[in-house]
Amino acid sequence: MATNKSSPQGSAAGNGDTLRLNSELHLVSSLAKLQELERKIHGLRQFMPDGLLEPLVPIANPDKATLDNPVAETPRVLRANLDETARARVSDVQQFQSLWRDPELKPVWDNVESRVKESNGQILQPNGKWDRDYDLLLKDLAEEEKSKTDDRKRLEEEAERTKAQSGEGEWQKVLERFVQRNVPGIRVAQEEDGISLAVALVRAGTVLLVKGISEPGEPISQWEVSSKTGNRELTKLEIAILECLGSRPRKWDLAFLLDMISSYGEIKHTPCVKCNRLTNNGAQLPTLRRLQPNQQSPEGEPHVYSFDALHLGCA
Repeated sequence: MATNKSSPQGSAAGNGDTLRLNSELHLVSSLAKLQELERKIHGLRQFMPDGLLEPLVPIANPDKATLDNPVAETPRVLRANLDETARARVSDVQQFQSLWRDPELKPVWDNVESRVKESNGQILQPNGKWDRDYDLLLKDLAEEEKSKTDDRKRLEEEAERTKAQSGEGEWQKVLERFVQRNVPGIRVAQEEDGISLAVALVRAGTVLLVKGISEPGEPISQWEVSSKTGNRELTKLEIAILECLGSRPRKWDLAFLLDMISSYGEIKHTPCVKCNRLTNNGAQLPTLRRLQPNQQSPEGEPHVYSFDALHLGCA
């Protein structure tokens, strides 16, 4: 299979690999859909009459009765089985039509039509069999792409971590930028120890303690979150919030943590993104937070993270 390759010079090599992979992935995806179309065509050939009359087979030949297709006990049951079979076969046709009209396959049909015109209706005929199983090949390429994406994200995160821990004042800059945003319902104050923050969720009626953890002489390596409630027992809401914050990724990233905490600022008025309800059947608020994908910030601006709210049972 032909692939596009770029000259491996400098960063162009990595970009060339990405372009090659994306092009090949798109090509293999199209071929996999063509294979699926062929399989469906073979299945649709049995549509008439075998497919529609399948419930009659065990009546005409009891030896062919199966658990999935038993002899109908009454005419009403037979009619219901025939109706269900007809609906299933119509659904198969609709699925086939949907796959045939898939936008990804349009260039394929356009190319076939072009070749037919160029050869006055005579085009190279296939040998009647596929040389590769493109479903498996597509799976392999998708895993390769995911591996490359994961490696790239890991390297980017390592670079961000190194920058965040490069100087003693880096996290104070993050804090200053956050305070300047004046997020509604959120109040932040630095504690006397110099490495802890009290973050008040005003409308939720709770205060969180964010503490920097570091080895002697080393920059802060991560941030821990607890509840600043004194001797008062934690509520179920506070426990759920702390559990979610404790399981977050990027524990070294103060900006990520502050934005995540901010997502709880309107927790008593923020419905679940999945069920669109404020409380679930157990009268629980959506305390889980899921990072919204594909977020981008203006070039040169600090990244602001956004989160979706979810109930525990909706995740």
